[in-house]
Amino acid sequence: MPKIDRSEHQFDPGKEEDVVIKGGRFRIYFENRYMLISLTNDILTGLFYIFGSIVSFTKLPAVYGTVAYLIGGIFLTIRPLIKIIRHVFIYDDRNPSGDKQKEVAISDDER
Repeated sequence: MPKIDRSEHQFDPGKEEDVVIKGGRFRIYFENRYMLISLTNDILTGLFYIFGSIVSFTKLPAVYGTVAYLIGGIFLTIRPLIKIIRHVFIYDDRNPSGDKQKEVAISDDER
């Protein structure tokens, strides 16, 4: 049987985008808050669609299922927006002294 080596996860809780949840002597560490938001969004989307499906099979009013599907659809729309927000950065064109920064052109060969 092969031996499996496990190493402890090293984390830097000083990063702004990291989330650490402390509970007693344990911690839950998320490397990126956008990942946490995205995963929560995915779980909620699944739960709303499951609820909508259960309502379809029961004698509950159809409006409950319709609302659950609508909320699930909204969460599906939010998912790509979270990814866009995660990957878009806004930078100031001026350095701290107030001068414009030099623009550097990148050719297709350098990409």
